[in-house]
Amino acid sequence: MSFTQVLPGSKVLLINANRSDSSNNDTKEQLLQKVTENGLVVDETLDRVVHGELPNSTYNYIYTNHHGSLAFAHNTTTLSKLASILVPGGTLCLKEPVLLAPRSTDIPVIRTTEDLVSELKLAGFVDIEIRSTAEVELNDLINTIEQVWGIRDENKKQELAQSLKGQLNLVEVVVKKPAYEIGASFALPFAKKVPNATANKVSVWSLSVDDDELEDENNLLDESDLIKPEKSTLIRPDCETSGKRKACKNCTCGLAEELEKESKAAAPTSSCGSCYLGDAFRCSTCPYLGMPAFAPGEKIVLGGNMMQDDIEA
Repeated sequence: MSFTQVLPGSKVLLINANRSDSSNNDTKEQLLQKVTENGLVVDETLDRVVHGELPNSTYNYIYTNHHGSLAFAHNTTTLSKLASILVPGGTLCLKEPVLLAPRSTDIPVIRTTEDLVSELKLAGFVDIEIRSTAEVELNDLINTIEQVWGIRDENKKQELAQSLKGQLNLVEVVVKKPAYEIGASFALPFAKKVPNATANKVSVWSLSVDDDELEDENNLLDESDLIKPEKSTLIRPDCETSGKRKACKNCTCGLAEELEKESKAAAPTSSCGSCYLGDAFRCSTCPYLGMPAFAPGEKIVLGGNMMQDDIEA
């Protein structure tokens, strides 16, 4: 991986699966010369980066899988962590094994180059650039299976390496963090701030009135307005003129509505809905018990001889 883009005074984080590779010290020495005494180079393993408490927005450059033959895949959690510890506008350079084509596998590598690019975008990275793609050599693959993926059984390790030969590539990707922090907000250029908007809104609905201009409410009523009217004055003279309560044709005093409610309340109602069929269908408490059958809704009228004896004396 090239370090030509590293500027003096930069803070650089190196991430690898472990620190056993002898080329690690050489890589760190190269970077120390690039950043000069004003910069910083930190070498960490993947576990310490993911599970540690590295400060956010600290490093200008992050290199993962930067040296040696061992390569690990970066999951979604790892990519999000790397994005958080980069400064706005910082650069992430990573190497990662990818599948040439999707396949069902029990190894940590489950995505293609296109899948990796999608994950980087979801993590918030921009300006994604594929620098190089190379086939993973068999010896490098065997070392990765054992030291990174944790498979130490010799037969299983050899079998897995042979099945993956020619199906894995080691891809080098360079991406950038946007020039702003995740979650930052700013006003859109076309948004116009209205000065004193709240004050203007209040002034529109407020009225300035002198107490001298207000009318005394007690002077608006005279003595006749305070007298409670008699009920007889509220009923039209042609209503209730006889002993029988009866509303006039154009009643406006409310008597018509009152009589209508009383008539509805007094009318017998059926709880079963079958009373009109006759006594065979009526219960013992039916209000129509003993009456002839009738059509639904029909008004019941008793005959003039209903109160006379059927047998003549």
